[in-house]
Amino acid sequence: MQRITRRDLGKTAAMAGALAAAAPARGEPVPSRMLGKTGIEVGLLGIGTSPLGREGVSQAEVNNVIAKAADHGVNYLDTAPIYAQSERRLGLALKGKREKFVLVTKVEATSRQDAIWQVQDSLQKTQAEYFDLVHVHNVGRTDRFPSLDILLGDDGALAGLEAMKRRGLVRHVGMTCHLRPKRSLPILRSGRVEVVMAAVNCIDRHIYNFEEILFREAADLGIGVVAMKVLGGAQDDGAILSDEPHYTRAVRYALGIPGLSVAIMGLKSVAELDKAVETVNSYRPLEGTELSEAMRDGKQRAESLGEHRGPVA
Repeated sequence: MQRITRRDLGKTAAMAGALAAAAPARGEPVPSRMLGKTGIEVGLLGIGTSPLGREGVSQAEVNNVIAKAADHGVNYLDTAPIYAQSERRLGLALKGKREKFVLVTKVEATSRQDAIWQVQDSLQKTQAEYFDLVHVHNVGRTDRFPSLDILLGDDGALAGLEAMKRRGLVRHVGMTCHLRPKRSLPILRSGRVEVVMAAVNCIDRHIYNFEEILFREAADLGIGVVAMKVLGGAQDDGAILSDEPHYTRAVRYALGIPGLSVAIMGLKSVAELDKAVETVNSYRPLEGTELSEAMRDGKQRAESLGEHRGPVA
């Protein structure tokens, strides 16, 4: 793992200064960014919709969250076939609102044909005519993608997504990364993905360090950069960093990542959405003592958790 220096952290905070200056007052729409070179404008806060698909969340609540998201300018919706009822519930909630949102899903297929089938199935579930973006999901998993040559080959999943793109059913292609950060680099450098999403927070910075290994190069290439697991990911009954001051510091850390397009947060209620919007709209760079404390706490938690998402190498 690359060593994180004070200069690196200070540089990150400095590059985030412009974002703080442009941040709107509370109650206004969240700031927007371009999603790399896709030409898509996205709200800086995106919704991870896995919680909206779980048991105990009603369709009415999903409808309310989506409607309120539109009011806040939160237009990036991240879903996946494995998120229980998320895709189906989004399909109902987006009726009459589809064009207000950037709808994103994922495939976990190895082959071209299976990737095509998965996109078709997700289109049916969401009742959508197209997806704005589809990711190859978790490219660091060697059980799912045992060979990058196959993934990148003519009969691989990327070729399947590109075929759907030619048909107008997928507008852009991306990848998600949870573990083995260096395994994502050949895919990034292939020029065949337009967006990358990875697990980034002040805990995983000390373990997987996608910020340095993947995001820096992606931003230099003009590829859209999406942060997930902003609050550290689920543990027991909630996110690791869900309490204060960790919640606010974690959001500020993510928003300070150079080249960031959108930060995804898993939300299951209007109250959680309102809190996230307020935190984003109150953004100021995480620096000085606060940054040092966040990174020190993150390092301690990283030592306790270890490779909790899977192997680094």
